[in-house]
Amino acid sequence: MSDSYKLNKLTNCNWANLFEVRFKRKAQVEKSWIMCSRKDKPREDAAKADAVVIVATIDTDEGRRLVVTKEFRVPIWDFEYGFPAGLIDDGEDIEQTVSRELKEETGLDLVRVKHISAPVFSSAGLTDESCHMVLAEAEGQVSDEWLDHTEDIEVLLLDVEGIRDLLASDKKIAAKAWGLLRYYAQTGQIE
Repeated sequence: MSDSYKLNKLTNCNWANLFEVRFKRKAQVEKSWIMCSRKDKPREDAAKADAVVIVATIDTDEGRRLVVTKEFRVPIWDFEYGFPAGLIDDGEDIEQTVSRELKEETGLDLVRVKHISAPVFSSAGLTDESCHMVLAEAEGQVSDEWLDHTEDIEVLLLDVEGIRDLLASDKKIAAKAWGLLRYYAQTGQIE
């Protein structure tokens, strides 16, 4: 017996949808899985990233700082601490998305992209969503002038002690941010 995969779209929403996957693997009986996707064709487009997460540093008069966002997230009905992020628009390359999202969410300008990861997956048991983690340098002044009216974001420019304080707190930290925050806290420097 061969593997099988049948996809049924359950919702029709703007930013993400639920799908039922009926599948059979390794000669087992057919099973069902519910997943969320931003894509119209999840299986065919799985290798294409949906978004960017921007790990930006900025040089200030007080030294190098890490750009961290405190963003209200409806599913947890609380603020999540992480990095500026956003969806890749059709026709945009990664650097254009990084520049646009950094400006919209923080008011900062992109100086340069230092590294772009291959797509990394957010929570593969729930969704096929993936993003490029982008290491970047920024400049300018923090501003909320370009925020969408639905966004509730505060920008923090953290030094190593600020990062350590955040990690020691009971605040909710994004999974995509925690490892890098811990790394900067342990090494004592923001690269």
